[in-house]
Amino acid sequence: MIRLPPANTANASLLPDLTPLLDVIFIVLVFFLLTAQVPLLQRPLDLPQDQRDSASTAMVESQRQLLELDASGHWRLDDQPLGFSELTGALQQHDQTALDLAIDRQAPLAAFLDLILLLQEQQIEDVRMLMEPTPDAP
Repeated sequence: MIRLPPANTANASLLPDLTPLLDVIFIVLVFFLLTAQVPLLQRPLDLPQDQRDSASTAMVESQRQLLELDASGHWRLDDQPLGFSELTGALQQHDQTALDLAIDRQAPLAAFLDLILLLQEQQIEDVRMLMEPTPDAP
């Protein structure tokens, strides 16, 4: 058994001080809490690597539909104004739907994300994003 010297003797200072050890443990604990991976809510997207690999090149251009979302959040499918529920029904009627998406820069993000979820649920894979060229684009 280990005998500790009485507190009033000169050898009492030989006892280890645990304060620095506790400080290091606390810092490591904080480090691990801050760097812990939080699971993100995300939807997997299966994008083609090259336009030549995409199924959209096999489809005739006349069979593609233009889907627009304006800045106020209103949908238009081939120049016909639709609500989101009507858009869902219109996309369900067509088996092999190929879409060209024209999304306004000021459009609500929630409406765009709802569309992405709808396209994945309906398994519509042939989708093109139409963009205006910008002067600083390569």
